[in-house]
Amino acid sequence: MKHEFTFYGDFRADLVVGDSINNTYCFVEFEDATEDSIFISKGRSTSDWSPRFEHGFSQIIDWFWKIDDFKNTSLSRSIFGSENIEIYGILVIGRDAFISDIDKARLEWRLNKVVVDSHKVICITFDQLARDTRDRLLLYQSIKPTQSQDKQDISTDESDRTSL
Repeated sequence: MKHEFTFYGDFRADLVVGDSINNTYCFVEFEDATEDSIFISKGRSTSDWSPRFEHGFSQIIDWFWKIDDFKNTSLSRSIFGSENIEIYGILVIGRDAFISDIDKARLEWRLNKVVVDSHKVICITFDQLARDTRDRLLLYQSIKPTQSQDKQDISTDESDRTSL
């Protein structure tokens, strides 16, 4: 099931993640993960960017345009709490196994070099999203205190308060 978030008129994002304290928002577009999602071969040595990739990338550009157009309105201030927000776009598309080494380099170059109105657009595969998510979960698990550490911290805090 696909969920979309309408944030202004007919503009919809697959996912919006926001931090209202720091005024930072990320708009995520999910496309498909077929063999020709990112590149298509036309019999030349260099593959073409696929229509699906261009569609997803253009969707993010349209969101950036709409937010820029919308940012100085009272409605925008009531939604975002500020006229000065930082935005990012993420396009999740394709699979690693379907991309040649040279095309991986092209995708990475686009990730590192292309900005839209000073905003970064991140393009990653579903495989990279899965790796990033796994790594983040492992990181959080490694910093979570054990139950005995929690009790020790609490007892230390209580003894500190009673000695005052």
